[in-house]
Amino acid sequence: MAYRREPPQNPVEVVHDGDVVVAERGEPLAWTLIGADRVLLTRSPKLHRPRGPYCLRGACEGCLARVNGDPNVMTCLHPVQGGEQVDTQNVLGSRSLDVLRATDFLFPRGMDHHRLLAGVAGVSTVVQKFARRIAGLGRMPDADLETPAARRRDVDVLIVGGGNTGLAVAGELAGLQTLLVDDGPHLGGALGALAPERVAERIGAARAAGAELAPRTTAIALSREPEAGPGLWALLIDERGATLARAKRVVLAPGEHDVALAYEGNDIPGTLSARAALWLWNGGIAAGRKVVLIGNGRYADAFANAARGVIDISRVAPENVIAVNGDSRVSGVVVRDGPKKHKLDADAVLVDGPGAPAFELAVQAGAEAPFSPPRGYCPRASADGQVAPETWAAGSVLGPGRVADAARVAAAVQRSLS
Repeated sequence: MAYRREPPQNPVEVVHDGDVVVAERGEPLAWTLIGADRVLLTRSPKLHRPRGPYCLRGACEGCLARVNGDPNVMTCLHPVQGGEQVDTQNVLGSRSLDVLRATDFLFPRGMDHHRLLAGVAGVSTVVQKFARRIAGLGRMPDADLETPAARRRDVDVLIVGGGNTGLAVAGELAGLQTLLVDDGPHLGGALGALAPERVAERIGAARAAGAELAPRTTAIALSREPEAGPGLWALLIDERGATLARAKRVVLAPGEHDVALAYEGNDIPGTLSARAALWLWNGGIAAGRKVVLIGNGRYADAFANAARGVIDISRVAPENVIAVNGDSRVSGVVVRDGPKKHKLDADAVLVDGPGAPAFELAVQAGAEAPFSPPRGYCPRASADGQVAPETWAAGSVLGPGRVADAARVAAAVQRSLS
């Protein structure tokens, strides 16, 4: 079971499905729920299978919940303030016993509601209404949402990604109006998992160079508007609403998505990326007491080193995994052992391996991103990290062996503006 290794230093309370849960003020809400061993947080939209957080960085749907009456909140990106009312959405019954899960058993091979009884007079309409009912993503908000007017602003440099690389680039751009955005509740990214003690140093250097740092701000899109002049336009979303920012130059450092391995049961609650588990560990939360680490990588190694002697850890190569057992939570892992197979008891599974570059914004800016197995689509960059006109990329978004140095990227951006 997941648990808190140490009590909160600044405790507050939230209410989850009617139960009071103690949280650390400022931590992501998903961390709070995992720390209370509430790893089943949501249901898959169509067949209502149990789901839980995997990445804890806003790149999956396993932590969606209704928070203070607002549906589809990514709880991994919502910092706890205290007093939040958190409800499991789109269930008939309860979080642990959802009657709509029956659809999974009635349609074991999946349900194609576009064709099911389509064209049958008087029946197809009923089927469509039923499909919409069970495949929704929650009810509408309790109250009308305010729609504030979008803001406009101009900057010299927009940096997307507040991890080690993005902060390092910001620290090299003294004298420029630099805006750094990151959709996480806290800056640091992977650095916060691997070397949390260095995050404050990186943030301090970026601020000393004059950069404006904006966590909890998502870059939704990049575009070029020739009639509006040079530069790129970025649509930014934060808790205050939308900002349309025009940047003379853009630096992309969004990192990479966590690996997702293909084996039966890879989405059972209690399955986390090793990076997510390491973030939790550094925040005083253990993902489980009996953990199976699947795959190799720097996050798995760091977690194993940090948790050795505290929890029970088994390591397994991905090619030896047959399946993960469990329904509403992980109960074990079936592995190959030569010609035989056996089960490892586990209450959590952590996965590591080569991640996939978060290339999406680079392509929007005009970058080419050829497919490069096994990582995926990697933006093509020059020696100094330029991927498109007025656009540079740095860090793991470029894929293995092509990580542009932050100082080199910053120097190229400086030269292009001089």
